[in-house]
Amino acid sequence: MRRRWRWVIVLLALANLVVFGALGYLGSLRSAVVDEVTVLPGIADALAPKPAGEGDPIVFLVLGSDSREGLPEEWLGDFGVAGGERADVIMLVQVIPGDGRIQVLSIPRDLRVSIPGRDGKDKINSAFAFGGSQLMIETVQAEFEIGIHHYVELDFAGFAAMVDEVGGIEISFPNPARDLKSGLSVDAGLQLLDGRQALALARSRSYQELRDGSWVFVDATDFGRTRRQQQVIVALVEAVRSPSTLIEGPGLVTSLARHMTVDPGFREIDFGGLLLDFRSFRPSQIDAATLPGAVDTIGGVSYVVPITDQADAVVEAFRTAGSMHLVVGSTGPPTIEVLNGNGVAGAAGRWSDWLEARGVEIGDVDDADRDDYETTLVVATPATVDRAEELIDLLGFGEVSVATLDEGLDLVLILGRDAGDPEA
Repeated sequence: MRRRWRWVIVLLALANLVVFGALGYLGSLRSAVVDEVTVLPGIADALAPKPAGEGDPIVFLVLGSDSREGLPEEWLGDFGVAGGERADVIMLVQVIPGDGRIQVLSIPRDLRVSIPGRDGKDKINSAFAFGGSQLMIETVQAEFEIGIHHYVELDFAGFAAMVDEVGGIEISFPNPARDLKSGLSVDAGLQLLDGRQALALARSRSYQELRDGSWVFVDATDFGRTRRQQQVIVALVEAVRSPSTLIEGPGLVTSLARHMTVDPGFREIDFGGLLLDFRSFRPSQIDAATLPGAVDTIGGVSYVVPITDQADAVVEAFRTAGSMHLVVGSTGPPTIEVLNGNGVAGAAGRWSDWLEARGVEIGDVDDADRDDYETTLVVATPATVDRAEELIDLLGFGEVSVATLDEGLDLVLILGRDAGDPEA
């Protein structure tokens, strides 16, 4: 009997250690946020009231500022000269604790909108230059009729520091890629990008790939840039999910918070509760979309003009926490390119036949850029990550990687050495 009680006491002691360790961990996360961020007290009145229920969606306006402050001197050649500070990245991010989803709506910075208090129309990022954070909040809320609860601004140095803090992010490239303006330069295949190269990819608007011996522009537009930014976000989420990164959580948050400017209420967010709500979060739970639009020249100025029906549908899906990718994406069977990356003769053909027999639509079947892939990769865009995970479930092996894919292509399956004979 005495031995049994001894074990009970040991178990209770261990339970207490776990509980108080977890509380200390969450407390250190909160402390890192409260102590390090820069607060803008003047913008509180521009924000929507705090959501009433604990599980109600929370909307953040996230801006990527093009401030060069804090960047290493040797990086500055990749960024050119900017007069003043501008909103380089504009995103509405909705956290939905009730069902553990996150929505990311990217807004093209050249979107033509009405700016409160000013005549005519201008580019949406001009609101930041004209009236700072408050006018930016007012402009976005008026344009999309979406209440914004919190404001987060992050500069270039903070973004790069976050990527470096998690040990880099993995992104797959179908071909060698570069951007002579942003400084991007990567080989083909799955690449581990450090903060500098991840920032170069996120900023890339003159993206090129080496195809058949020549450099060609691919998706080299503002829309392409927002899609690449979403790729980086998905890759960051995957990196943050790793156990080693979670252990280093307070250091990661501290590194990031030093470069963040937020609203006063941001520090009151229950980060511990959100962490518990999203403890099993997967990249497929990110619903990412770019506001549909077209480039048009008006009065000699190049703008992005919304494609009304599509844009309205996407905004309504975001406003109601519905599915944006069902609005903008295909709901039919995905088109998949199958590439042999393991050097086994006929492997791509055999697996293509196996998949087609199970209702999967196959596009091209070819060799990959190399034949020494150890692990099978299912390459997806941010909008098709959920379909990539479904394909992995069907195959029974493989990993998801996020990349830019040719238009009309949903997924690329690169067979690695873990892919045996499908009929074995």
